[in-house]
Amino acid sequence: MDEFPEDEQGTAAMEYSLLISLLGLVIAGTVHVIGADIYEMFASINESLPSVLIIEDSHNSILITEDSHNPK
Repeated sequence: MDEFPEDEQGTAAMEYSLLISLLGLVIAGTVHVIGADIYEMFASINESLPSVLIIEDSHNSILITEDSHNPK
């Protein structure tokens, strides 16, 4: 076992880099799994909200009407 040097100067940096890489993989996997559920939740909310069209006329009054171009 005399083949390996006794100097372990870069060992801690290597261990931290492996730990950070593992943490990044866990975060990426979690975002991938939960991301689809969050997308479906916001899509459901979007479908339940009424569609409106906001029109501003020359007198700076605002008229809010239901958008007839996007029927449900």
